[in-house]
Amino acid sequence: MYGYRARIGLIVPSSNTVCEQEVAALCPAGVAAYASRVLFEPTLDGLRAMKNHVERASLELSSEGICQVIAFCCTVGSLLGGVEGEKELLHLIEKTAGIPAITTATAVSAAFDVLNVKRVAVATPYTSEINRSEKESLERRGIYVTDIQGYHETLAPHELKNDRIGRLTPEDAYAMAQKVNGHDNEAIFISCTNFRAIEIIERLERETGKPVVSSNQATLWYALRKLRIKDWIKGFGRLLKEY
Repeated sequence: MYGYRARIGLIVPSSNTVCEQEVAALCPAGVAAYASRVLFEPTLDGLRAMKNHVERASLELSSEGICQVIAFCCTVGSLLGGVEGEKELLHLIEKTAGIPAITTATAVSAAFDVLNVKRVAVATPYTSEINRSEKESLERRGIYVTDIQGYHETLAPHELKNDRIGRLTPEDAYAMAQKVNGHDNEAIFISCTNFRAIEIIERLERETGKPVVSSNQATLWYALRKLRIKDWIKGFGRLLKEY
């Protein structure tokens, strides 16, 4: 039986082509992940509107007890509205589904806490508009952003399609991470659940000597901890291997 230890529900932006594949690759034996999609476009308005479909997705993922925890898998989407907005989102999911819920923002914050880092360099596939919002949101949570740069910074908000993000390679994520890394950051964060990155996390950690957190890696790690599954998963960074 798939998921004989646990089944994780993923609420995924409709045009995301990376999240499900990376989470499946990271799941330890006996853990399975299942997704429901919500309509989405990669603008601030699109990120806000995505939450209108969360109740329906939560019902689907909790049908007949299919999942034991639900993860809202959008980094900036779960950062928008601050901690209070995220609490409202989590309450909606948990009230609808009757099971625990997390968001990527929750997971990333928890990862930085357990790694004991407060100064983070952030690599994204986003536009400048979304980067500004993410920086403000992270810093309101007590995470100081030493640098944030996006692969599509030069595009106008309406020009960025999520499929363009999903087509980026792990080497693109690696290059962006090296670009933002400096002397004063304690860790590197590769942001966006549609930015393929898990293959290059360990290489970055070896070369920089710093922990590297990605959106999907952190989300899976925190979902497992919510389920009290503490398998150490090798090959995808310090977070999964040591915590």
